[in-house]
Amino acid sequence: MLDVACGRGAVLFPACRAVGATGRVFGIDISDGMVKETRNEVSRDGLANATVLKMDAERIGFPDSTFDFVLCGLSLFFFPKLDQALADFLRVLQPEGQFAASTFKKVEDERSRRFRELAESYKDYLRPIPSAEIKNLDSEEEMRRVLSQAGFVEIEVVSGEETFYYRDEEEWWETAWSHGYRAFLERMDADMLARYRKQVLELIVEEKTDQGIPVTWHPLYSKGRKP
Repeated sequence: MLDVACGRGAVLFPACRAVGATGRVFGIDISDGMVKETRNEVSRDGLANATVLKMDAERIGFPDSTFDFVLCGLSLFFFPKLDQALADFLRVLQPEGQFAASTFKKVEDERSRRFRELAESYKDYLRPIPSAEIKNLDSEEEMRRVLSQAGFVEIEVVSGEETFYYRDEEEWWETAWSHGYRAFLERMDADMLARYRKQVLELIVEEKTDQGIPVTWHPLYSKGRKP
């Protein structure tokens, strides 16, 4: 298996368990920090069937037809040249090999609307950053289109829904700094960040239950086969 954009191993480690002692899993990521930390964890856990390498997903340094499976968790929408990346995924797969990926489904509900409106109210206070194109892979139709265009066949796309509970608003805030939301937060100066923190946590607390603060994610799981 090849895990593309493996990050800190959310897909890599379950993949290692799935292939067992006779299988091999290679994780690649473009981030030096991610590669270093995940290598360290692989070593600590004694995973002899895992290798983590620094590599660009759009220029995969493996020969043609190397892998039975290529996996990509919650990363496709970040690739600047998605068509090039998907072409390389197809190239390194063996004939009949399988590709599987997860993305996020766009869901318009009252909670999403309120969070979006709050974030938009801060747009004039954000530090400018270089423009980056984020692909809209947030519908079943779009995922089928891009995978078909790349050359995959027998494409399946399934939507899911998972609810997690944070212990309290402080845990929610700490977690917000551990994923893509951080890019938005880092664009504020200290005063604006403190103001935003107060307002967003007020929204969060309104949803608190006996179980904690619920957050529902709507993933899309997509797979396709190389002819």
